[in-house]
Amino acid sequence: MTLEAKPRILVVEHSQDACLPIVSALDAAGFRGVAVYTGTAILSTIYADPPQCVIVPHGLPSTSGQGLLLDQLKNDNVYGHVPVILTIAKEEADGIDWGRVPADDYVVRPFTQGELLSRVRLCLARTTRDVNANPLTGLPGNISILREAERRLTAGQPFAMAYADIDHFKPYNDKYGFARGDEVLRMTGRIIVNALASLGSAETYVGHVGGDDFIFIAPPSMIVRACEEIVRNFDLIVPNFYDENDRSQGCIHSVDRQGNPAVFSLMGLSVAVVDTQISSILHLADISSRAAGVKKVAKTISGSNYIVDRRK
Repeated sequence: MTLEAKPRILVVEHSQDACLPIVSALDAAGFRGVAVYTGTAILSTIYADPPQCVIVPHGLPSTSGQGLLLDQLKNDNVYGHVPVILTIAKEEADGIDWGRVPADDYVVRPFTQGELLSRVRLCLARTTRDVNANPLTGLPGNISILREAERRLTAGQPFAMAYADIDHFKPYNDKYGFARGDEVLRMTGRIIVNALASLGSAETYVGHVGGDDFIFIAPPSMIVRACEEIVRNFDLIVPNFYDENDRSQGCIHSVDRQGNPAVFSLMGLSVAVVDTQISSILHLADISSRAAGVKKVAKTISGSNYIVDRRK
């Protein structure tokens, strides 16, 4: 199992001594344990490299000092779907109203390594079934995206939905290989997540449809700002994924979809935006249809860009 294929499990504890036995057990079982201590910007750590599961002690305060860390993790509008396992003393567990605690599972201290590992595996299996998270980026997958958009439409909540697609990704994958292609996808996901997080709005959402297709949602008043930051940062970072010769030439030699040799410019990002305040949207099919047309236009423009559908 490669490092990239190992599920990343974040272990939050009060001290290094408390973290190390858990991390060691996770590593030995084929996971990738990552230790985080009290006082660290835990949400920033999650955004930088999303885990597939988080283990936290009961009653741990949030790093901001406002409320509990568990509530902060589960209320996050991008990675709140990541399962959280609560570690708790027996005397505390007996008196808890589990209907009010947003943990996905819990294990009573003192616990055996085998018991904790079983809980981790159960959470990961449940997340795969229920949340449909993309295994590469940790972002919600297609089913979750559709549910979120449908929820907002049903509630009559105005929102702008953006479809982002990487230009010339397949030729890059063909030349540099899937491992480096996966790194580009992870990078793109992080750029979008960080841009949406910088808006400071609880109404944002990011999903990974699959391959090089991403979705993000923001309040209509914020969508242009988000697109500008995403496009700018993508163009700033993506040249680093090319070898020096290709980077200096600004292009690569690869093959097209018919297998014919061709020259392709460096990857760009095309973003199509549908704003429900501008367009008459009755159901999800309207959004998809409009976005497909706008994205087709965006991809004819050289370089990274975004287009907002202004049609009524």
